[in-house]
Amino acid sequence: MTGSTELEQTASLLRLVGVRGPSIAPVEVTRAGGVIGRSSACEVRLADATMSRRHAEISWIGGRWMLSDLGGANGTWLNDVRLEGGAPTPLAPGDRIAVGPWVLQVGTWAPTTVAMTGDVETADAMAQVERIDPIATGRMAHHRLQLLIDCAERINKAADERAMAMSLLESVIEGTGYGRAALVRLVGDDEGVEILGSCARDGSEPDQFSRTLVIRASGGEMVTLASQESQGNWGQSIAELNIHSAMCCPILLDEQVAACLYLDARGGEQEVQPDAAGFCQALSQLAGLAMSNLRRQEMRLRQRELDEEMSAAREAQQLMVPMQQKELVKIDYEVEFLPGRVASGDLFDVVTLSEDRVAVILGDVSGKGVGAAILMAASQAYLHSALLRHESPAMAVADLNQFVLERSASNRFLTLWVGVFSVDGELTYVDAGHGHWAQCTADGVTVHHAASSPLVGAFDEVEYVDVSVQLTAGERVVLMTDGIPEQPGQDNEQFGSERVQAILEKTRTCKEDVTELLAAVRAWSAAAALADDTTVASVQAIRDESQAES
Repeated sequence: MTGSTELEQTASLLRLVGVRGPSIAPVEVTRAGGVIGRSSACEVRLADATMSRRHAEISWIGGRWMLSDLGGANGTWLNDVRLEGGAPTPLAPGDRIAVGPWVLQVGTWAPTTVAMTGDVETADAMAQVERIDPIATGRMAHHRLQLLIDCAERINKAADERAMAMSLLESVIEGTGYGRAALVRLVGDDEGVEILGSCARDGSEPDQFSRTLVIRASGGEMVTLASQESQGNWGQSIAELNIHSAMCCPILLDEQVAACLYLDARGGEQEVQPDAAGFCQALSQLAGLAMSNLRRQEMRLRQRELDEEMSAAREAQQLMVPMQQKELVKIDYEVEFLPGRVASGDLFDVVTLSEDRVAVILGDVSGKGVGAAILMAASQAYLHSALLRHESPAMAVADLNQFVLERSASNRFLTLWVGVFSVDGELTYVDAGHGHWAQCTADGVTVHHAASSPLVGAFDEVEYVDVSVQLTAGERVVLMTDGIPEQPGQDNEQFGSERVQAILEKTRTCKEDVTELLAAVRAWSAAAALADDTTVASVQAIRDESQAES
């Protein structure tokens, strides 16, 4: 199976092709993601009673495609492994997603897809296909037993599907008399097959296959071409190849056909062994078990790698987040960081600049995982130093913009809010592409949506602007990452800034701001975990008492 790296590098769109179940057109999912379900609001709508309204979700997270189960009663299966707990699982090209009656294959397969030969399912062609009686396949010659044992050992030691397929095919040719063999599976609307592996006695690469046999075997039957004195009614390609014997066996994973073992003999090649059908059936069963084990191992490896990456990212985040609550000379604050399903680059810091000034920083780095966490940590350290060098927060952010542009990938950037609170009640801030914050004053709550400056790390030679406001003692500034207003609910509706304002109009302290907002977002969320890491901070202005009295 192709590794996940290829999918990460090439796929601005994820393509899903139905390979089992009711006929559907190929579906493309953008990096904005999409929900699979029977609701009309779903990006991938599959209308069937076995589907939940919101069944599963495909997301672009941290530079890779992910699949999450959304808790549907009938479950979501990836490569025959049921997804649990709503945690995102990485996708790779060729993966098969089973939801309801459908199996959807991930990615595109043009480089590995070949056409099948032209024996279209006419009455003549279908009449020459015989179903093999399972009872007859049980009479397997004793001398085949050692071949089966050797093959079972080899395929269960195989490191991947390619190695497993080649071990299987070598045993098939050795034990049946067929001249060539291939492990194949249908692609798209039965227009061609994907070759998982192939071999032949004469060293050639099989590249043409009986369409009728593969389609019949993909339905779950073991089939063979009937013996005929005349081949005049066969498809033209089969006749030209002079195939005199052919067989196709389904390989089942949890009662679904994962691939087909195809064999044929041509021209003057020897007749196949009389017990070939039983031998192939036994090998197909062994191959199904080996393939299932390989896929489970791959899924466990993907999940372990993802867990290790997320753990490293979490550690980086926790090292950089200051105390949850604290009272300083100029302000007091409350902050809470709530992990989402994957680690991201949320940034929060409080920096004492002098006896009269303190800076508060809240930001969000694009992307997820270790890369975002590292950029967050580097940006936080650099901005801390820049704020100590400059009186103006805008100048400090401009320096940070150049730092990120010179050292980060082109698709990495930050949204950032930086505010400097002075002892006289003045707040000077820069809103660099962030836009998610609110002022709580005696006159009411104002929720800010539009940023006053560009985001950080996206453009060179941009201007960052200081904005100043005067705060009175006790007034609060509430900062949040986009995980609050953009958290989706049951019908994919976002939490929104109006709900933020309604909550803050009822709260009176920094602690209430944080706890009430997070409680409301948790209740709103349709999933067990929030879609994104979420940080909320509430900062209360404290006037210096001696200046206030004067």
